[in-house]
Amino acid sequence: MFPKARKSDGRYFTMDGVMDEREFRACGRKKRYETRVEARKAAERNSRRKDAPKIFIYECPYCGGWHLTHRRPGR
Repeated sequence: MFPKARKSDGRYFTMDGVMDEREFRACGRKKRYETRVEARKAAERNSRRKDAPKIFIYECPYCGGWHLTHRRPGR
């Protein structure tokens, strides 16, 4: 999700609220899944593509949602 406007204090206003700059850089542009199950299904779909790397999921400490990554958890 891209910000609609940025204030001079570093806050971004989005369609569903306000994020500070750190949150925006961390996960604001990533697809967010509401549940672990939704994220796992998306990871499985993406991993089935030809020549696709294994996709992992993780719970985001900033937004509380779930995101996908190609990096193995714990690294």
